[in-house]
Parts: sequence; structure tokens; C-alpha cells
Amino acid sequence: MVRRWISRTRQKRNDSGQTLVESAICFTVFFVLIFGIMDFGFLFYAKVTLQNAVRTAARYAITGNCSDPMGNCFTGGSMNRYNTIVQTVQTYSFAVPPTAIRVTCISGSCPSYSNCGQNCTGNAGGPSDTIMIAADYTFNPIFIGSIMQGKWVSGNGSNGSYMFTVSATFKNEPFPPPSS
Repeated sequence: MVRRWISRTRQKRNDSGQTLVESAICFTVFFVLIFGIMDFGFLFYAKVTLQNAVRTAARYAITGNCSDPMGNCFTGGSMNRYNTIVQTVQTYSFAVPPTAIRVTCISGSCPSYSNCGQNCTGNAGGPSDTIMIAADYTFNPIFIGSIMQGKWVSGNGSNGSYMFTVSATFKNEPFPPPSS
């Protein structure tokens, strides 16, 4: 009886740090998993938010209107149709600033009066033209990227980042063209 008690006591002394080591390993895996879920959650939040911003800009753009109070939507001014579309995407993207926004006339007459002026090459199209609005965003994971030190498998990005593009294609309403 005494031998069993001594044997059990020695066994407990030998295993005293085992629980601490197992707990440390489990908690590490648990926290990496939780922070990974948070990173992917923000990735999907960014994609959905940016897609909503592009769709909102497209809904606004098909009408042929702009933010210019004087109604000069087809001139090279600062609030023409192109600049209004870009501003709408930036406004509705909230905490997800796009790295690039493109407005392209895909088909139709794509008149020269619908471009954005001398500073860019976009074209917001004229009446009944098909237009595409696209926005790029580069996602840099906060937790997983720092743990993996840039070794994270990425899509189109580099150094642990992930770049994605969202777009919306639409056909302009047959709004009246500008009077020349």
C-alpha cells in the first residue's frame, strides 16, 4: 500500500509541467485561429463594402446626372459625371479606401464630351452607352500577416497582401445629350 502511494506521488511530480505545456500549445492554436477568422471577416467586409460602393455609383451614374450645381455634367469641370462617379465610390466605401477606381465606356458611341477632362483617360459615356465601373483594393491581413511574416499565400498581391477588384457594368438611360 505504501509502495503504491509513493509510486503515484513520483508520477505526479514527473507530470507537473505537462498541463502547462499542453495549455500553451492549445491556446496558441486557438488564438491564431480566432485572429485568422477576424482577418478573413474583414476581408469579406471590405469586398462587400466596396462592391456596394461601386453599385451605388453605377445606379447614380446611369441617370446622366452629376454633382455640379450648375448642371454642367458634360464639361471638364471638377464635378462632371466622371468625377461624380469616382467621388460616389469613395464616399460609399467607408473605411475601405480603394487603391484605384476606373470608369470605362465599353460599347456605344462613347462621346468625347463624357470624358473626365485633361487629367485622366476615363469616359462616363453618353446616352445608352454601356459603362463599367471598377475599383481595386489591396487587403493586408493584420494578425495572420504579422504572424506569418509575409509568407501568407496571397492572391494577386505580394508580401502577404491580397488584391481584389470589384466592378459593375450598366447601360446608361437614354438621357438627353448636352446642348452644344
